[in-house]
Amino acid sequence: MRLIDLSHVIRSGMPVYPGDPTVPQIVRESSHGPDTHQSSSLRTGCHVGTHIDLPLHFKAGEADLSAFPAERCQGRGVVVDAAPGAVDADAFAGLDLADVDFVLVRTSWESRWGTPDYYAGWSYLTPAAARLLAAADLKGVGLDSPSVDPFGVTEAHDILAAAGLINVENLANLGALPADGFRFLALPLRLDGAEASPVRAVALLDGEA
Repeated sequence: MRLIDLSHVIRSGMPVYPGDPTVPQIVRESSHGPDTHQSSSLRTGCHVGTHIDLPLHFKAGEADLSAFPAERCQGRGVVVDAAPGAVDADAFAGLDLADVDFVLVRTSWESRWGTPDYYAGWSYLTPAAARLLAAADLKGVGLDSPSVDPFGVTEAHDILAAAGLINVENLANLGALPADGFRFLALPLRLDGAEASPVRAVALLDGEA
């Protein structure tokens, strides 16, 4: 079974979602020496880099990361190709979602990662697309862009959260995946009270050593 990494690198000072007050800082607190070892600290927001949003992000009363089952953060995945911009319900026309847990939407938006364009006019789900996915028996949805909604809008988040789906945002390397035949994992930190966490998202391809 072959593993494909679907995560961006988190770096100090990296760009973050517009309005997010916390820019990641990775600090080398000590280095290797005769009587010391390397030790680092991390200060970051929870919605940074490749990360997971729980339903709690937009729906009060839902489980936080300390109680959210890890089982719901992994499962059978499929990839859907769509043009950059608004991803409407027709992008999923004819898609058989039986026995599928995660739908990953590949719009090639990740090619803008690290540039000012990444956080400007990104790819997102229309409400119709969100409703279609919410009606399926899924665990979650993933995109290669900053959010399932355009800036200043929450409708897709609201629809998916109401259906109990998680969102995995800022996915990377989706071009390395087949359309199906893989297991997707996006395991968050078990943070008390938190609604989101950076993840190391990966895909395990079936039938490969």
